[in-house]
Amino acid sequence: MNDNLNLNIDVMDETHREFLEILLKIQSSTGSEFVSLFEDMINHTKEHFAFEEDLMIKYNFYAKQEHLEEHENLLGEMNYFYEKSKKSPIFAKSYINEYAYEKFKRHIINIDSQLAMFLKEKM
Repeated sequence: MNDNLNLNIDVMDETHREFLEILLKIQSSTGSEFVSLFEDMINHTKEHFAFEEDLMIKYNFYAKQEHLEEHENLLGEMNYFYEKSKKSPIFAKSYINEYAYEKFKRHIINIDSQLAMFLKEKM
């Protein structure tokens, strides 16, 4: 997780750092702590996405619909694995350990970077 994923928009970069902190905690957690941290990660992600969506509306981002669909897909996937974690933490742990960071990274590189470039021109 040593990738430089900074977008040079402070509020976006800070939110991404917070997500990574939660992800690192959840990766090293066990038992009920895992489920609780997973829930924290989902709540953080919902707030993060809501903030980005407000920016997209405020500045009339041209690719808003694509970005919104990506948010919906990512949250849907997180919720699916969160629900699974309640019955089978091992199944959900594999999602967290093997896929969550890569999905996060791809989202920043492919989706958030586009929004960041747009916002740098508008803000």
